[in-house]
Amino acid sequence: MKLIIFLIFCSLWLSVAADETLDGNQLFMKHCSECHQKDGNSSDENIPKIAQFSAILIYDILDQFKSGDRKAQKIKTKEGQTTDMNMISKQLNSAEIEAIAHYLSGQSSKPPAQDYNQQLAAKGRALHLELCENCHVEKGTSPIEDTPILRGQWKTYLIRQLEAFSKQERDMPKRMKKRIRKLADEDKTALIEFYISPASH
Repeated sequence: MKLIIFLIFCSLWLSVAADETLDGNQLFMKHCSECHQKDGNSSDENIPKIAQFSAILIYDILDQFKSGDRKAQKIKTKEGQTTDMNMISKQLNSAEIEAIAHYLSGQSSKPPAQDYNQQLAAKGRALHLELCENCHVEKGTSPIEDTPILRGQWKTYLIRQLEAFSKQERDMPKRMKKRIRKLADEDKTALIEFYISPASH
């Protein structure tokens, strides 16, 4: 009996040890970098920038894609193949997802320079502080556990996601639903203009 317990303990210890040797950078380069670049700062305005997101959030996002709870956009790879996040995440086990999440959380977000409307951005700033700052803190720049960084995200991606939320094509927390319902179309536009404006705005 003691031998069986010892063997089970060794098996569990080896499993943990193997997990600790996983290289999140290598896994990310293999499975994710073609679309999200080598550090999570996507150069494609249709693909989100995910560098510096919290490890908890990245893990949750990949887990949702893996289970199918969140549906992904189909994209074309450089080789001309069609893929999506549902397909990619299903290739990863939990330990690999965790390693990738920790790697991304250690990267720095690099906002791209995007044209924006200063007047609308000012309105968007006020709306953010009133409706969104409680969760997306520090004007949307801070990687809190379960909320993404909004400042410096691609405009095209933000537009598509707000449309998906408004049409209830994407699930969202109850607290967010209440706030989304308060927004007119021009308010959503203003928020996006604020999020793509420089962090100093």
